Amino acid sequence: MAVAGSFPMLSSGAEADDAIGINPQIAQQWAIFRDKYFHPNGRIIDTGNSGESHSEGQGYGMLFSAAAGDQAAFEVIWVWARTNLQHKDDALFSWRYLDGHKPPVADKNNATDGDLLIALALAWAGKRWKRADYIQDAMNIYGDVLKLMTKSVGPYTVLLPGAVGFLTKDTVTLNLSYYVMPSLMQAFALTGDAKWTKVMGDGLQIIAKGRFGEWKLPPDWLSINLHTNAFSIAKGWPPRFSYDAIRVPLYLSWAHMLTPELLADFSRFWNHYGASALPGWVDLTNGARSPYNAPPGYLAVASCTGLASAGELPTLDHAPDYYSAALTMLAYIARNQGDGM
Repeated sequence: MAVAGSFPMLSSGAEADDAIGINPQIAQQWAIFRDKYFHPNGRIIDTGNSGESHSEGQGYGMLFSAAAGDQAAFEVIWVWARTNLQHKDDALFSWRYLDGHKPPVADKNNATDGDLLIALALAWAGKRWKRADYIQDAMNIYGDVLKLMTKSVGPYTVLLPGAVGFLTKDTVTLNLSYYVMPSLMQAFALTGDAKWTKVMGDGLQIIAKGRFGEWKLPPDWLSINLHTNAFSIAKGWPPRFSYDAIRVPLYLSWAHMLTPELLADFSRFWNHYGASALPGWVDLTNGARSPYNAPPGYLAVASCTGLASAGELPTLDHAPDYYSAALTMLAYIARNQGDGM
């Protein structure tokens, strides 16, 4: 299994910038996403969750608009996130905004994947549009993620999902899809801080070891015992590979960290069901599957990561909601970068 120092690493900002050249397909799909999920005030709307918004969604919107070269949309999305979600005492972001509620941001807890997505988008935008302030904003976020969201657990430096609610006297609970590896690579490229290589290398080891069930898949939520360092499926959440964990192979493939061993196990699961019957989730304790099939975003992940025969990615016209559309947009960007375009 890959460890720190044995994976590809962005060594300069120029390399990251070259990797996000504007692709006509990405611009076209962004236009669809923007029309469906972008409010003119800059809020990205989660249509699958009663129209609420998240730091994750703002990060996705910023990534997609930056990749598509849409500077006006990027700026308004960033201003909305900074104004409505960013903390006053650190550079991180509250995870959820409930439109029409008083207050709309009742829970100040952050979501580390949202923080990392926003930082990556700022780094891209700063290079694309020569905005030193965006680069500085990204570095501020990365600095606080490293300071506040990492913790030593036995031999590992882990990435906490948020500031509150994931650490007890006996366990730490992780969300493996919060290891947004392209963003962690960008953090190292911007800062040169070797601590990021340990976070990535340990994250790869945790992903490799933290897999369960017939298909050896990562759960959406994983716990590590603080006394024994033993891994288990986290209590308090369904014991599933589902909407969170589907991003694990996507982010690994995008960062060129999807090892042959991991690819083989993901592919075995995928090929067992096939694209027409792939479940939205599978229970890692008993093998039960969801009563419904996976949305198009899952199929986009399969196609761009090599889990299924590469073909045309689904278009966002067919996305049933924000999250499936976001997965598909990420697949377009990951494939574009993987092709060196």
